Amino acid sequence: MPRTRRHSGALGIAEKVLLISIPIIGSIFILYIPQRLGIRVWLEQYLAIFLGLTLFGTFLTTPATRLASTEKLPWYDIILCILTIAVSGYVTINWPDIVDTGGIITGARVALGVASVGLLLEATRRFFGWTLVILVIIFIIYALLTELFPGPFYGRSIPWQRLVVSLYLDKSALFGITIKVAATVVLAFVVFGQLLFATGGGKAIIDVTLTLFGRMKGGAAKVPVIASGAFGSLSGIAVANVYATGQLTIPLMKKYKIESHVAGAIEAVASTGGLILPPVMGVVAFIMATFLNITYAQVCIAAALPAILYYLALYIQVDRFVARQGYARLSAEERPSIKIGECWIFILPVAVLIYTLFFMGLEAEACALYAAGAVLIVSMFRKANRLSLNRFALALEASGQGILEISVVCGIAGFIIGVVMFTGLGFSLTQVLVELCRGNLFLLLAFSAGMCIVLGMGMPIVTVYIITAIIVAPVLSNFGVSELAAHMFVYYWGMLSFLTPPIMLSVFAASTLAQANHWATARLGMRLGIAAYIVPFAFVYNPALLAEGSALEIVITALAAILGIGMVAIGLEGYVLGNLKWIQRILLMIGGLALLAPIGLARFAGLGLAILLFCWEYLRFKRSSRLQRAEG
Repeated sequence: MPRTRRHSGALGIAEKVLLISIPIIGSIFILYIPQRLGIRVWLEQYLAIFLGLTLFGTFLTTPATRLASTEKLPWYDIILCILTIAVSGYVTINWPDIVDTGGIITGARVALGVASVGLLLEATRRFFGWTLVILVIIFIIYALLTELFPGPFYGRSIPWQRLVVSLYLDKSALFGITIKVAATVVLAFVVFGQLLFATGGGKAIIDVTLTLFGRMKGGAAKVPVIASGAFGSLSGIAVANVYATGQLTIPLMKKYKIESHVAGAIEAVASTGGLILPPVMGVVAFIMATFLNITYAQVCIAAALPAILYYLALYIQVDRFVARQGYARLSAEERPSIKIGECWIFILPVAVLIYTLFFMGLEAEACALYAAGAVLIVSMFRKANRLSLNRFALALEASGQGILEISVVCGIAGFIIGVVMFTGLGFSLTQVLVELCRGNLFLLLAFSAGMCIVLGMGMPIVTVYIITAIIVAPVLSNFGVSELAAHMFVYYWGMLSFLTPPIMLSVFAASTLAQANHWATARLGMRLGIAAYIVPFAFVYNPALLAEGSALEIVITALAAILGIGMVAIGLEGYVLGNLKWIQRILLMIGGLALLAPIGLARFAGLGLAILLFCWEYLRFKRSSRLQRAEG
């Protein structure tokens, strides 16, 4: 995580005003207030203002290196702030003229284009290190030297002046789909999340989970499954989820004698799963909806069942693990007393979000702002949750700070999309992958999964999805896979880079908090997250898992999948009423996979195997109990 610079005096006030202005200006635009006042504002003009504010805020608050001062603003950051004003100001003032003159190249546009590329690369380096910077530079070099590449990657090189101007001003690049999503939908949901947490929503999630699941045996291990998932579904940043909830849940698990690597693995898998759990889905849901030209609500509905399967598999494995170990319940002192009357103020805003989104069909960004307004209104009814003017300002400031990284990564992703569009790289990669896999869909899926893991290593989730969506997803779509399934597939496997060696950022964060061995944590984490490795293959072959098809087909598929993933989870953990034999475990996993298949005969076979094995285990347990009583 990058360090943050905090200023004092007049510069500190300017910093706060800047960060607060980001969500305020964004909300004004999202709610069409200028248009209601008869003022015409082009979308790209607002995007330029948004990008200018966020880049300015980045150079103002984020030191260039670990050794740089966190108190004083160095001369080079002042220069970068001035360049930011020039880059964003030119587009804001001249956009109507830019539209009229098209792609005409001028000296000013070339200079500002070079500056825009440099500013985004430097901001990206500060937040995410060199990996993403190097990747973008490779894409740019490819665009400049396409004529030197062999075979299907050969093409006409783009002159550097044309390239920098296009990356800067073309609506397929910097001011394209990704920055638009960041400046509208993502911004609105960040504001909603910050206001919800500022009024006590984050604490309420954890307290409710402690109250409900702490009463169960081994509750210390079950609490993070629910709490981290619920928290992560709103925050949308895997490593941040680990730190936010892991600081409570990991010490709690260790207190109840749960091994360090087990505690770390449970927290890592639960927190990372928040990326695939609606409503926020690591802010990718909004970008995916735009890519696919469908509603955000449709993405959420499609993502629901796979996310349920993910957490069901995790919960079953944790439940069987604690049953085998015989862990105790949480003590009464560790279970907060939560009353329903204290939770309604957090339920109502979520209800507003769901109603406006799914029933009124409003734009996702407007729904989030209405839900944020509901948070402010209902918080007034309870003193403990009421926001003072100062706390409200701090929540807006945190929203502005929180959007900086997302803005930068969406801006730099626009450059990648631009290069792919300008050069036809996506089509070239499609040819290569299809040729390599020789018409075999399963082989193509396996190869694509590996590519997503590699492309996602060390990357923020938004970038992971965008890169895989423009490089890998089209290959699957051209092979006959539905576009929604293709995009969900690459997203799942991109997300798995947070759990899968060698980079596995979530695992490193959780194992560090737990003071556990990284590799032991990773091995267990991969087992606990097994659903994420299996389900993407299942929904490619069976789109009903993504809510595509008739209602009857979706219901049957959902029930079969729930039973199937449960069998796989039990087989992996190896405990029902007692320890299972290896043959039982293997047959359970085979039966579970059969239930996930789209073939009716396979499902019947899997169901029959499930009945046979559970009856076998029940009879074995009863026989063992009778023998123990006889011996006693």
